[in-house]
Amino acid sequence: MAGHPDEQRWIDAGLLDVDAANADGRRELLAWMDGRGVTIAAMVDADRQGQLNSAAGDLAIRPGPRLSPRELAARLDIDVQLVRDVRRASGLPAVGDDEPDLTDGDVTLFEIFKAASTFFSRDEVLRFSTVLGSSMRRIADAAGEMFLRDVEAPLKADGTSNELEMAKANLFAIELAQVSTGIFAPMFLSHIEISTQRTRLARRDSDDYETVPLAIGFVDLSGFTERSSSLTPRELRDLVVDFEMRANGIVGDHDGRVIKLIGDEVMFSAIHAEAACAIALALTEAAPADIPARGGLAYGEVVASGGDLFGPVVNLASRIADIAIPGEVLVDSRVAHDAPSMSFEPAGRRSLKGFSEPVRVWTLVR
Repeated sequence: MAGHPDEQRWIDAGLLDVDAANADGRRELLAWMDGRGVTIAAMVDADRQGQLNSAAGDLAIRPGPRLSPRELAARLDIDVQLVRDVRRASGLPAVGDDEPDLTDGDVTLFEIFKAASTFFSRDEVLRFSTVLGSSMRRIADAAGEMFLRDVEAPLKADGTSNELEMAKANLFAIELAQVSTGIFAPMFLSHIEISTQRTRLARRDSDDYETVPLAIGFVDLSGFTERSSSLTPRELRDLVVDFEMRANGIVGDHDGRVIKLIGDEVMFSAIHAEAACAIALALTEAAPADIPARGGLAYGEVVASGGDLFGPVVNLASRIADIAIPGEVLVDSRVAHDAPSMSFEPAGRRSLKGFSEPVRVWTLVR
């Protein structure tokens, strides 16, 4: 690769040491990145961060000319404050009004938000932005983790890969991620359909738009904290991921909805008490043999906002789960009454944190 017109500039910038053992490989990498439109300044910046192999991929994530928030707002005839508010609600870092950081993709994004703001209140648009941003952040983090574990780590461990191979793998992963955004629409619409149907069914006898009657369940892995201290990072990750995957499958199998996954705990909802009981039993049975699960269920009116559920019934289900012993599922009186096909045994009245009076609970029998 000697003779590249930019070789001297690479040397002057500290990107290439012609006497180094990897000089030929570095030339190939730099020439390849030059062909991908990566500037020497961008290469130097990436090299300072120890991420030279990622420079081409980083450039491909959000390609194209950049607009400032003020320019985007003027193009779409919207208030620049809306741009600031949506980005902030989405968890994105602050950008100065005249700082060029937004792409044509952001223009499309804010065209949609502009249309939505004519139909929905600004507060609801920002609440939705918060949920969307949180979900996208988790997806982005998961995608990055998947690349590190399944692509970069094996390449480095193999010991035979060179810098150019690593850079090409990084770029391919970015291009694959761009194509993969096509899965969002059909999956989102499927969830919209299910959510709409479930909401209508749950509210079928109510005109109350503030609350919705649901069975709420919490199931967690008892002794998880103590057990996790003896696990390697890989074992801990595998344990949590396996539990979350099982939980998603089990809840969906019984027509429930996962509300939250918090490592060793799952919060779910179901329209019917019997379905909630079936989910709780299945989750406890699916727990690892050395880390038994326990659960708590309650039924009643809950507040729905931003894809989450709140209110006294949610708190009750959580507190009931806290007092269950490993392998046990406790329920409140409403669940016991509304699930006639299930078997329960009285478990007395229990004092629960945050509740002034003891609460009668029942043990769900397998």
